[in-house]
Amino acid sequence: MARVVLLDQYAGLGGGQRILMDLALAMREAGHSVRVFLPGQGAAEARLREEGFPVHPLPLPAMTPGRKPLAEKAAYPFHAWRAARALRAALSEEPADLLYANAPRAFLPAVLAARGGGPPVVLALHLIFTGGFEHRLIRWCLRQKEARKIVFCSGAVAHPFAKDCGAKGVKIHYWVSPRFLEAPSERRRSREAMGLNPGDVAVGVLGRISRTKGQSLFLEALAPLLERYPALRLLVGGGADFEDPEEEARVARMAAASPRSERIRIAGRMVEAIPFLDSLDVLVVPSLWDEPFGLVAVEGMARGLPVVATRSGGLVEIVDHNVTGFLADKNAASLRDAVERLLADPGLRSAMGERGRARVESEFHPAKQLAEVLALCFGE
Repeated sequence: MARVVLLDQYAGLGGGQRILMDLALAMREAGHSVRVFLPGQGAAEARLREEGFPVHPLPLPAMTPGRKPLAEKAAYPFHAWRAARALRAALSEEPADLLYANAPRAFLPAVLAARGGGPPVVLALHLIFTGGFEHRLIRWCLRQKEARKIVFCSGAVAHPFAKDCGAKGVKIHYWVSPRFLEAPSERRRSREAMGLNPGDVAVGVLGRISRTKGQSLFLEALAPLLERYPALRLLVGGGADFEDPEEEARVARMAAASPRSERIRIAGRMVEAIPFLDSLDVLVVPSLWDEPFGLVAVEGMARGLPVVATRSGGLVEIVDHNVTGFLADKNAASLRDAVERLLADPGLRSAMGERGRARVESEFHPAKQLAEVLALCFGE
């Protein structure tokens, strides 16, 4: 049995933190003891405690989402050193056999804490960095002897570091949480909760509202289709979570300004995705940034939905174009054309949804992917 410390840079609930929780459960089920270090409090921290995991503070401050101000970049090494000192003190009281840093801001504290005979470190990267301060700092961490393995969640994430980590680097796609495959369909109840009629065709977007996630593009592209398709309903699930309230307000204004605003629903912040996905006929992932992976696309496919996604980073590795859905350019016309093909053909929606579910079971299944991560961590 190994003693494992998991680190993350965020205590809230995002895709990376859902992966962290699945990994913690899998490690515990395999017989290992697991502790988690997180900065502050949030939904992920609360859920880990509910599952019985010891959660300890990691003294890293909150940072500005997206592009970081120069002052935050300049202060980060000091905060990382302070976090490493706290982590080293915790390890002196209760040793560990492995440090698993699940996010880039946790890399430097983990590597520094392992200096001088500490446990080996596994670094798991789920963001795309092609240059700048963050890219150079991550490169430095990857090259240190304390970093025994580096896990990349997609080829898009791995590519900028291909020359830096050699055989230490491994691409392992993220997985869908088991409940997305195992939970029975809640379609009827979920659609009733969303105010949908049996003949309605619901097209939705799910995730944190921000300029990078493309909810405004979703409405710009699809609101015009409400005139031509009387059964069409547009659903937006998620909120800004204090990250980008201006964009959340903008999305609300766009919905209210539509001539068919009564057929657009802003569902608000949601922690549980399954009921929302089960209410849909088509899932749209309109990311405008370079999406490192796109976990929501895998979750939608697991629930039997065809997925329309922009050609963005790791999304092109998830959605099999013309098979499980469509890949569109990052503009309203391209996104609209792709969705309209599915609106016009219920049989195509069904077939693509079935193929998407099969793709998740073969390529993004939690048992398969988690087994690969555990083998990498423990040499099994």
